[in-house]
Amino acid sequence: MGGLGANQSSIVSPAECQFVSFLLGQERFGVDIRKVKEITPEVAIMPVPRAPCHVRGLVNVRGQVVLVLDVARMLGRQQTREGAHQIIIIKTAEELKHVAGLDPSVDQPAFGDKPLGILVDELGDVVQVPVGDVETTPPHISQDTSPFFAGVIQHSNGLLVVLNLSHLLAFGGDGGKYGDME
Repeated sequence: MGGLGANQSSIVSPAECQFVSFLLGQERFGVDIRKVKEITPEVAIMPVPRAPCHVRGLVNVRGQVVLVLDVARMLGRQQTREGAHQIIIIKTAEELKHVAGLDPSVDQPAFGDKPLGILVDELGDVVQVPVGDVETTPPHISQDTSPFFAGVIQHSNGLLVVLNLSHLLAFGGDGGKYGDME
């Protein structure tokens, strides 16, 4: 599914936004499609010895080594289930510079110069909604996890929690500044 963000973003009006949706356990989450480079088929993950609990390992994607983060662990949930894995590969900071219409407030340094992947239990659909349908994150969310959420969408398939990739990737890159979740 290479070039996922480039192909989809060109057909969206400025008043709409698109999210790649996925499941972690039974919960639905989404990430801005413009920040997604591709989605891998099932691949073997090689564990990294002595890595933080949210680092699941490394994968080889067409000759490029990609660090894989377990978002479920980063959010204080159970580890993403063993077995079939799909990985959403996130664009690098350099790739994000070329995304037309991307919010300039994006914290590009958090994205780094090496590709990262986020592990998901099950890939969902691309969800397209008017910008005004993205509601703010409820204030009663734990302060430990609230920076990871960019908003909530009430969708026909239920709630979709939009993840803040800048905060997730900053967390994943520094060994867990929000605390060890072992």
